[in-house]
Amino acid sequence: MFYKGTNMYNFELKENEKIERIFDDVLLKINNNIRNVSIIITNIRFIILSIPSDIESFRVGRMINYPNFKEVILECNINDIINIEKDNDYYKYILSSTNYFLLNTDEIYKFINQNK
Repeated sequence: MFYKGTNMYNFELKENEKIERIFDDVLLKINNNIRNVSIIITNIRFIILSIPSDIESFRVGRMINYPNFKEVILECNINDIINIEKDNDYYKYILSSTNYFLLNTDEIYKFINQNK
């Protein structure tokens, strides 16, 4: 588990893995749904984390604060990202498996291109 400010990220680093950058408040588009996520880029992996969708189970009353605890919803080897294309307001990250995901920020695109 890793902590940054008020965010807690539920993942473990692999042996010899180092965090390169963390991006919070990134929009991930899945079909017509948009979800707020965090991105962690290490020297080995590209990790997308989000607050669990069942967070309502933590609520007891209207005024209680729930934990800002993010879990991995997608991860891939950084080298599995074979192409990045601009797709309207999003960047389409195409994986070697032909799967893809859409993120809304220029920062991640620039970071990956500078570090490949």
